[in-house]
Amino acid sequence: KRHRQGCDTRRSCPPKRNSVDPNRNLNSVLSFRPKCPADATTGGPRGKPIGGGHQNHWTISSSHLTNPTTTKSPASGTLQFSDTNMKIQVSPAALVALVAGSIPPHAAAQADRMVKMCLFYSAPSGHARSDPIISQDCTSSHMHTFYGPRSIHPSTSYDDLRATPPDLSTTPYEENQSLYWHPSIYRVVNGEYILVRNLDSSPYYRWDLSVDPVAEPFPPGFRMIAASDDPGADGCGPDGNCGSDSLHAMFTECCMLRNGSETCEAWEQSQIVFPTRSCDFLGIALAMPTCWDGRIDSPDHKSHMAYTVGGNVADPCPPGYDRRLPQVQLFVRINNYRGGTYVLSDLKDTFHVDFFNGWEEGKLQTIMNTCQPQPQGVNEYNPPCDCTPESLEDEGTYDGGLTSNEASAQICDSDIKRMIVDEDFDQISTLPVYGGSCQGEPMIERTWPTGLTADLFSTDCNNPITTTSTSSTTGSTT
Repeated sequence: KRHRQGCDTRRSCPPKRNSVDPNRNLNSVLSFRPKCPADATTGGPRGKPIGGGHQNHWTISSSHLTNPTTTKSPASGTLQFSDTNMKIQVSPAALVALVAGSIPPHAAAQADRMVKMCLFYSAPSGHARSDPIISQDCTSSHMHTFYGPRSIHPSTSYDDLRATPPDLSTTPYEENQSLYWHPSIYRVVNGEYILVRNLDSSPYYRWDLSVDPVAEPFPPGFRMIAASDDPGADGCGPDGNCGSDSLHAMFTECCMLRNGSETCEAWEQSQIVFPTRSCDFLGIALAMPTCWDGRIDSPDHKSHMAYTVGGNVADPCPPGYDRRLPQVQLFVRINNYRGGTYVLSDLKDTFHVDFFNGWEEGKLQTIMNTCQPQPQGVNEYNPPCDCTPESLEDEGTYDGGLTSNEASAQICDSDIKRMIVDEDFDQISTLPVYGGSCQGEPMIERTWPTGLTADLFSTDCNNPITTTSTSSTTGSTT
């Protein structure tokens, strides 16, 4: 029996991925997704749906197909194929029949004790040519979009993150002042680069209690970078041997919402896909590695971590990585995606994500000790959301002991130019992208001590402040 999955009920369903028998005329992994509540896009406070529940109805989409045919499903649904897209709507019983036999023989010995914690950031905290992991002394080689504290100056430290006042952060919970960022996204119109701002994000934390040793919480100061073309991100392991159940870390989807149903065309590959057609939202998801060698960081900010062999959270770790941390999957949505031409700020066709741990020490450990798995299928990637106050209102079992936070507004562009780097970065003819750090306009030196206060920031972006306080004593950096 397949248990209904947990939608990210604040915006959309998270990506749901299971392998499909390659003999079923498909040359890509399909996306099994439950319908979200009918009102999931018109929610109440913080975007949470006003009502509605999961419906016993599924949609499967793929961007690749061979030998097109049309067949009846084993139950009441109709299986439809075309040369560019495949969609199916079946009852849960038909879905079970469809995937019967597609789970590899060794799967029964693998994970069925996944825990998933879903966080939701309704907007970025800011956009800047800054990277507190790569270089703390100068500007980044390209623009980044940040979620979490307004502490996005290159010199940001763990102490800065932890000291951030909740009202100066977009975090949904006060105990988590972690910082997440990715290359900024631009829409290109008539040769002009327009910064995409209508974004929200969901960091999904996953750990599986069936593995030994079990995952540990991120230590203070931990940081990492993951890219969609990193070794092992394709789920094939160090020897490049891909199996039918291999799970790629990167996932892009173009989703349409009609009559309460979400239908998505999906791409699971290293290259990011920006469709030329419009979508109600474009989802970009990258799962970071979970296998750990015990270091807080590494010279390349990557090699202290490794992907599992096979890509699933509970799959074996490669030699040299005998400890585990929770998987962080950053799911970014461009809402009301308009189609046309889009580019990343680094002008690459691969995607990367940065994570700087800012959890209150001990809190994530308590959550991981207390939050228990919900009923799920074998190798289930998306069990219901849990471990937060919002999930407890839906189908969760534990509120995480977390304190809800009202997200702050984004940092004004004028404040970025006053406190980080004085350059234009929206509606520009040339992107500020360079071959490495410390190029282009220089970083503005930080003049405030550890701690942010509200007087550092403009309250009205149309009437910005022009001087920077040097007496901030609480909070973090910018």
